[in-house]
Amino acid sequence: MLFCVGFRLAGQEVYTVNPDYPVQPLMEKLLILPDPDGRMDWKEVYNRPSYEFAKREKFGKNLQVSVVYWGKIILRSDRGIRGWELHLEDPLINTIFWDRSNGKVDVFKVVEGTLEKHSKAGVDYPASEREIPEPWALNRVGLDLDPGEATTLLVRVTSNSFGYWPYFNLSLRHPSYSDYHPVNPSNIVFLWFVLGISFITLLYHFLMWVYTREKIFLWFSLWLLFCTLTQVMTVGLETKFLLGEYPQWRFTIWLLIPNSMLYTFWFFGRAFIKSKEKFPLLDKFLLALPLLMIVKLAITILYVHFWDPLILNTDTGYHYHFIIFFSVLGLILAVAIAMQKDPFARYFGIGAILATSCTLMGGLWSLKLIDPGFEPYTFGILIQIVAYSFGIAFRQQQLRKQAAENQLTYERSQAEMQRIRDLDEVKSRFFANISHEFRTPLSLILGPLQQHGPVGTGKSVALPARSYELIHKNAIRLQALVDQLLDLSRLENGAVQLKLQQGGVIKYLRRLVYSFESMAERQNIGLNTTFPEEIDNAWFDRDKMEKIISNLLSNAFKYTPSGGTVTVSVESEKEFVVIMISDTGKGIDPQSLNRIFERFYRVEGTEEKGSGIGLALVKELVDLHGGQISVNSSKGRGTTFKIRLPVSRQLLQAGDFQEESPITDTTILPETVQQAVVSGPSPVLKKEGQPLTLVVEDNEDLRTYIAGILEQEYRVLLAKDGQQGERMALEHIPDVIISDVMMPKKDGYALCHSLKNNQKTSHIPVIMLTAKAGQANKMEGLTQGADAYLTKPFNSDELKLRIRNLIEARKKIWEQFRQLETVLVEDLELTSLDDRFLQQVFQVIRARLDDELLTVEDVAREVGFSRSQLHRKLKALTDKSTNQLIVEIRLNEARKMLEKKVGSVSEIAYSVGYSNMSYFTKSFKEKFGLLPSRVGLE
Repeated sequence: MLFCVGFRLAGQEVYTVNPDYPVQPLMEKLLILPDPDGRMDWKEVYNRPSYEFAKREKFGKNLQVSVVYWGKIILRSDRGIRGWELHLEDPLINTIFWDRSNGKVDVFKVVEGTLEKHSKAGVDYPASEREIPEPWALNRVGLDLDPGEATTLLVRVTSNSFGYWPYFNLSLRHPSYSDYHPVNPSNIVFLWFVLGISFITLLYHFLMWVYTREKIFLWFSLWLLFCTLTQVMTVGLETKFLLGEYPQWRFTIWLLIPNSMLYTFWFFGRAFIKSKEKFPLLDKFLLALPLLMIVKLAITILYVHFWDPLILNTDTGYHYHFIIFFSVLGLILAVAIAMQKDPFARYFGIGAILATSCTLMGGLWSLKLIDPGFEPYTFGILIQIVAYSFGIAFRQQQLRKQAAENQLTYERSQAEMQRIRDLDEVKSRFFANISHEFRTPLSLILGPLQQHGPVGTGKSVALPARSYELIHKNAIRLQALVDQLLDLSRLENGAVQLKLQQGGVIKYLRRLVYSFESMAERQNIGLNTTFPEEIDNAWFDRDKMEKIISNLLSNAFKYTPSGGTVTVSVESEKEFVVIMISDTGKGIDPQSLNRIFERFYRVEGTEEKGSGIGLALVKELVDLHGGQISVNSSKGRGTTFKIRLPVSRQLLQAGDFQEESPITDTTILPETVQQAVVSGPSPVLKKEGQPLTLVVEDNEDLRTYIAGILEQEYRVLLAKDGQQGERMALEHIPDVIISDVMMPKKDGYALCHSLKNNQKTSHIPVIMLTAKAGQANKMEGLTQGADAYLTKPFNSDELKLRIRNLIEARKKIWEQFRQLETVLVEDLELTSLDDRFLQQVFQVIRARLDDELLTVEDVAREVGFSRSQLHRKLKALTDKSTNQLIVEIRLNEARKMLEKKVGSVSEIAYSVGYSNMSYFTKSFKEKFGLLPSRVGLE
C-alpha cells in the first residue's frame, strides 16, 4: 500500500501549500486527462498512471467543447488550512453572462485512495447541488487540508450548454481573497442601463396599448419584452432567479428570447407604417421575413430539444450564418421601405437600416470576422429603443394632427351638411308657410265662386256684395304675396335698381304713415308720430321707400295688442334720414333676433301673422340703398326698428338708379298693404236641436266663411287659435271639430292629440283643414287621431258631407253598442277612452244601484265631469241622458234578478233603488212590455 502511494507521488509533483500566501496558483502542478466519451469515474482516473496525463499547455489555447476533461493535482500543507476555496478562474470575465462558467465541475478530494469529499460547481448543475451556489459564474468549492497530509484533487470539467470551452485555471484562495476578479463584465453598467431603458420603455408602451388598444403599441411592447428579457440574460439574472434549478432550459430559452426580437421587430414595422393598407406588395415581404424567422426558430428549438445535438457556439455552426442571412434580407427590405414617400415608412426604414446593420455586425462579430470594439447587439437594441420611441411619438403626433385635420374637415363637412339641411328645412318651412298663405286666400276666392254658380254653364253669376268683397280682398292679398316673392327674387339676382326722385321725402313719409290711421282706429291702437322739417335736396326711391315703411308698420300693428301704441319717429342727419318704428307688442326672443332678416326664416309662434318674407325684403331694400337697419327688442315690452337711409346724391352711387321726374303734390299713393284684423272669439249661433260644430282657424275671413257654410245646418262655435279651441271644446263638447293645422299658441296636430287623449272630448270627430297637402302631413294628422283630412282650397259640399258622415257614423257605432245591453259592459275588454269612460259610468251607477237618491250630479262628480259635459258626452255616445241611463241600468238589473228568482218583486225593487212599488211596476212594464211578476212565467 505504501509502495503504491509512493509510486504515484513519485510520478507527479506535489504542490506544497504555504498558508502565509492567500493566493496559490496551481496550474503549474496540474495534469490533465481527456475523457472523450465522458464515461470514466474518479477511481479510474485516480488509478491511471501519470504518463497518461499532460500539462495544460499541451492542449492548445482552448480545450475542446465536445470532450470531458479530468484534472489531477496533489496538495500538501505542513500547517493545514481550513475554509479555503478551490477556484476555476473564468477566462471570459468580460463577456455577457450566457458565455460564462463551465457546464459541470466535479471536485473529488481523495486521501490515500479514499474519497473524502465530492463537491460540485458549474452553471449546468442546479443551484441546490452546487456547494457554493452564488455567484454561479464563479466555479469554486470549499477545501480543507490537514497538516502534512497529501491530498489528491480530481477535477472533472465539461463545456456549458451554450457550447463554450471548458477550462481549469485552478487556484487555491483564502476566503478573504476570493474576489480575484469582478463577477460582472466590464460593460455591466452599460448592460444594466440598457436593461433599465428597455423595462421602463416596455412598461410605458404596454400601458399605452392597454389604454388605446392600438396594434403598434402591442407589437412594440412585445419587441421590448424580448429586448428586456435578453438584457436580463446578459446580466445573468435569469440563472440567478429563474433557471437556477432548471439549467437544462437555458439554451432553449436563449434561442427563443433573443431570436424573437428579430421577428417581432418586423411585425412592429408593419403596424408602424400600416403597410397592409398603404403598401400591399411590400407588406407581403414584411410578413414573409418574420414568418421565415419563426419557422427557422421553431425547427431549431425542436431539433435541440429532441435530438440533443452538440452545441458549439465557439464554432458557431449555422446559427450566426442565419443571423447574417436574415440581417442581409432585412437590410434590403429596410432600404426598400426607406425609399417610400410615406413619412412613417421612411422613418421606420431608416431605423431598420440601423437595426439590421447592428445585427449584421453582431453576426460577423460572433463569427470572429470583425471586432467593432463594442457589443453590437446591445448597442443596436439601445439605438432601436431610442429611435422608435421617438418614432412612435412622432407618429402619434402626426396622426393626432391628421386626425385633428380630418376632424376639422369632418366638422366642416358636417356643418356644411347641417347648414344645407337647415337651409332645406327652413326653405321647406318657408314654402309651407307660403303655401298656407296662398291656399287660404285661394279658399276664400274659390269657395264663394263655387257656392254661387256652377263652372262652365255659360250663364251669368250674380255675387252678393259680401262674397265679391271677400274675393277682391283676397285677390289683392295674393297679388301682394306674389309681388313680394318677385321682389326678393329680383333683388337676389341684382336685377333691381334704384329709381330716384328729388324732394319731398318728409312729406311722402308723413302721408305714408298717416295712411295707417284707420287701421289704428279699428284695432284700438295709438299712433304717435314725429317728423322734422322738409329736406328739399333729398333723393329717394318712392316705391322702395313705401315697401320698407309699409312692411315695418304692418308688422308693428300685427303684433301690438288692443290698447297698445305704435310710434314713428323721423329725424334728419345731414345726408341721411333716420326712421324709427316702435311698438308695444310681445317682442322677439333673443335667439331669433339675429335671424329675423334672413331669407326663409320666420320667428316661431308667428304663423298667424303672414309669410315671414317682409323683413327679408326690407333688409334687401335697405342694403340696396346702402343704408343700415337694426332692431332692438325686449320680450313682452315691444320692438323698435331703426333705419338709416342716405338721401344724398353723392352717397347713392351712379349706376345704381334711374332718375325720374320729381314728386308733385298730385302724386297718388298706391293702396297700402293688407290691413290686419284682430277679432275675438265668436259666440255660439243659437239653433237648438242642431248638431254643434267648433271651427278653429286663425284666419278670420276663412273662419267666418266656414261658419257661413255651416250655419244653415249646424250650430257653430268659432275659435281663433288652438289654445282657445281646446278650451271651448272642453266647455261645450261639440259634435264635430274643424281645425286648421298651422295656428299660433297650439297647432292643429297638438290640438287633435290633446282632445283625443282627454276622456271628456275623445269621442268628438276632428277634421283637419290645412294647406299642408303632403302625404307625410296627412299621415301625421291621422296618427294624432284625426278622423278626416282636407286640404285648402276645399269644396264646401265635401266639407258638409264629411261632417254629416262622421256624425252619422258615430251614432251607428253606439247604436250597435247599446243593443248589446249595458249589463254586458263589465265583461268587455275596453281599450278606447270612450269605452273606458262608459265602463266607469256604468260602474258608478251599479255601485249605488240601491240608492234611491242617486242623482246626475253624483255620477258627474264621480267621473270628473260637469253636469252639462256628462250630458253632452253620454248623448253623443248612447243617445241617452244621464237620468235615462240610470233608469235603464236599474231596470235591466231588476229583470236579470227576477229571471234568476233571487228574491221577491218588492225585494228586488228595493235592491235596485225603487221604494215606490207602483212606480217600479209601471216603469218595468213600459220598458219590457210585461209586469215584473210575469218574468220567468212566459
